[in-house]
Amino acid sequence: ERERERERERQGAMGKAGQKRKHVEADGEERSRKEAKREDVVVNDAADAAAAAAADAGTDGRDADEGAAPAKAANPAMAGGLTAPMSGVALAHDEMKCGESKAARNVSTGEMLHHIDPAVANLPDGEDVEYRIAPVVQPAPAQRPRKPPPGAWVQSTDDMLGPDSQHAYVQRWVRMVKEEYSGSVKFKVVRNDGSRENLILLLGLKNVFVKQLPNMPKPYVTRLVFDRKHESMALLKRTERGEYIVMGGCCYRPFAEQRFGEIAFLAISHNEQVRGYGTRLMAHTKEHAKEIGLDFLLTCADNNAVPYFKKQGFSKRITLAKELWQGYIKDYEGVTLMECKLHAKVNYLNIPAFIKAQKMALVERLKEMAHAHIVFPGIDVTKTNGIPVENIPGIKAIREDIRGKDDPAAGVLPGGLLGGESADSTASLPRGLRPSLANRDPAAQEALQKHFKKVIELVKNHASAWPFGEPVDPSETGAYDYYEVIKNPIDLKTIKSRVDMKWYYITKEIFIAD
Repeated sequence: ERERERERERQGAMGKAGQKRKHVEADGEERSRKEAKREDVVVNDAADAAAAAAADAGTDGRDADEGAAPAKAANPAMAGGLTAPMSGVALAHDEMKCGESKAARNVSTGEMLHHIDPAVANLPDGEDVEYRIAPVVQPAPAQRPRKPPPGAWVQSTDDMLGPDSQHAYVQRWVRMVKEEYSGSVKFKVVRNDGSRENLILLLGLKNVFVKQLPNMPKPYVTRLVFDRKHESMALLKRTERGEYIVMGGCCYRPFAEQRFGEIAFLAISHNEQVRGYGTRLMAHTKEHAKEIGLDFLLTCADNNAVPYFKKQGFSKRITLAKELWQGYIKDYEGVTLMECKLHAKVNYLNIPAFIKAQKMALVERLKEMAHAHIVFPGIDVTKTNGIPVENIPGIKAIREDIRGKDDPAAGVLPGGLLGGESADSTASLPRGLRPSLANRDPAAQEALQKHFKKVIELVKNHASAWPFGEPVDPSETGAYDYYEVIKNPIDLKTIKSRVDMKWYYITKEIFIAD
């Protein structure tokens, strides 16, 4: 009986497991049907919004004579600013295409393929890693550079500029190039052509604009984004599933005959800001504008957006003829009209390489005019018991650059002044602005040193002077970052040793500074 009872329990457990498995499979099928239905709702709503935008296009005075697209019944939910869940879009990525130099933007997909330099994409990662980028062109070397005197040597242009990784704008640019090259980020031109892929992307753009630009009415944003006369540069990010979702974009309308474009909306998702995406998005927009024959970009920027557009090369000074844009762009209250002139010879996606070339050309020109590239050997002042300013190697060369070699004042500096001014010539300046002249008379210097010794003894004997008696020992005090925080440490022992040198403090100002 016990065996029969155990058998019945075992069969009952197996039956429950089978029923549970059937329920799980049914739930999975139902979930798949719901996801497919949700995607169909997104696409259908996007199509309805596109049709509504096309129907509304004829209401704009500028478009009345251009003919409106066929109207279709608009979805009421979309007109109120639909925020339905958006699925990702599957896009192919080919790293080899990213390195092509002759291929233009892919006409069928709108994806930029030709601008990424594999050498930049393969630069090492890390905050402390140093690297240098190649200039867009190699500047011509200096024709008549200044020659170094005996004992000095010439520093190369590359060493004078230092590693490019020290600049924040280069770091952001390299990071963006790496993300594009790997396919984790894409930039794609999106138009309302009725395709499923573009409708989903336009819906995602509309949602970003509505969320990031709360002052803009939702129906107005929807109408412009889905308008067939507008197009958008979409910033797409790859998800863990390998699909791409919208995290920002720039919506604009090109006016081909007038050769300018009007930027209507530009926004990046709040969780992706301050990472260089905005600058990269504007660079892609400029390059695409050049490809379709535009020479100017205009936009009406509010007070919060003016600093961003200034950094992107926009100016409040409008150089485009007024008759070309007046009556075409939208007028808003409380905004600033700004313009950006697009230069055909500038690759806006490769600005750091242009800046590198400009820096190198400037340094090569300076080599013919100054001694900035000449490095003099160091000075061991302890062996010479100090050195007058006018005897420092290179000072006389600087004087010759300013005054000229034939000027009598280009030689030894009177009174130790770098500029060669006399005491009489500075007497008219306010007392706080007069340069301090070191009295070279031995008797005056001896009296000054005695005064310093007296002062340092009084300070050392002060009741509150004990913490400043000797240099700070990080291991003894526990202040391990002391010398990282205090860049110019000083203590009474060091001051006393400098006073005993008798040549370190040649003026009161130097002593007071310590």
